[in-house]
Amino acid sequence: MIAAVLTALILPKHPHAGLSLAAGQLIAALNFFFLEKLVKLFTHATVERSEGGSGSLPGRFYAYAGLKVTFVYGAVGVLTLTRWAEPFPLLAGFSLPLLALFLKSLMLAFGSGPNSLVRRATKTAATSGNVAKPAALLLLLALLAVPGAAIASGAAEAPEHAAAKGGGTEHLPNWVILLNDYFPHNPVVHWLYANEILVFAWLSGLVFLGITWIAMRRPKPVPGQLQNALEWIVESMDDVCGGLLGAHKERYIVFICALFFYILSMNLIGIVPGFMSATSSLDLTLALALITFVYVQFWGIRNLGILGYLDHLAGSPRDVIGFAMLPVMVPVHILGELAKPVSLSCRLFGNIFGEDTLIVIFVGATALCLKASLTALALPPMLGISALFMMLQTLTAIVQALIFSLLATVYLYMMLPHEEHAHGEPEAAHS
Repeated sequence: MIAAVLTALILPKHPHAGLSLAAGQLIAALNFFFLEKLVKLFTHATVERSEGGSGSLPGRFYAYAGLKVTFVYGAVGVLTLTRWAEPFPLLAGFSLPLLALFLKSLMLAFGSGPNSLVRRATKTAATSGNVAKPAALLLLLALLAVPGAAIASGAAEAPEHAAAKGGGTEHLPNWVILLNDYFPHNPVVHWLYANEILVFAWLSGLVFLGITWIAMRRPKPVPGQLQNALEWIVESMDDVCGGLLGAHKERYIVFICALFFYILSMNLIGIVPGFMSATSSLDLTLALALITFVYVQFWGIRNLGILGYLDHLAGSPRDVIGFAMLPVMVPVHILGELAKPVSLSCRLFGNIFGEDTLIVIFVGATALCLKASLTALALPPMLGISALFMMLQTLTAIVQALIFSLLATVYLYMMLPHEEHAHGEPEAAHS
């Protein structure tokens, strides 16, 4: 993940260095792959020898050793001698996994909790084991794919256009804008300013991961306030979504909760002075909606099969009238599927953007009154209204994250096999 992020950041301005970093990471991955095979074969032979067997190394050991020398050391030699790769980025990419192992060993040595980052989730949060991996992978791909387009657009953006960006801003100044005002010619600050939505999206995810790690690194039978709050939210989401998905909730609940917590974190961080809600950008909400759309369509095809999926798009015709209406129903259903990501993104964007705009208007009115020396008119009413809207924004942040997650749950429910809809409807209605 570190190599992918660094490569995405370096590629626009230094493509050779970015490719060298990616090549080093690929060689490191091949090295660990072959090393794992060799260690397993060597250990197996050693155990056989200790039990009185022959203990000779199999032919596969020498085959893997030859492949390791060819693809790992050979690749490093070719890239170095031909000077195709830059030495430092190549070495950095190759060393990143070793750095990760070193940091993990430090955590174990200083007792940061050997199981804190690698342990399995508790029974409250655990649903179906490995289902968390594809859900996390989808969100990571979102965090890495969306920045690529934004970085490219930010690199192509003219400096004068970037400078004019803050002129008609729809949110209050944040620390990125202030940094750009004080250091307008710093390339790092300029990149942060050109991609502030991504900066706060990443920051929101890191803040939430930090909070959950602190709360759940040492779970207690009698939970503290933070652990209890997180478990209550997960249990509530499990109850709400379980009423719709029924027996299938174990498969999808991790993705639904990931969406909820990530959107909630991005919504809430904008209430803190000096920060902004990344969901006030239509680009980011559309990216989240497209990820949800692809996830729903993937599981729709997998659950229903190709023929069942096409039958779903056709409106499941079962009589002469149904088949006669196919030329009308197929386009309608396809448009309905395509409208889902649009509605998800626009709803989330519109509500968060509207709240931010209202706060900007009232804070601006307060500033105008202060400038006109109307302190009595400015401070009590205007600041009171701004505080009221901030409380309303907190409520909106929670509601919009819940609505986005519930609609994703409904879309998943619609992709379940048709015979299971009828079985799950009483439970859903009761819930």
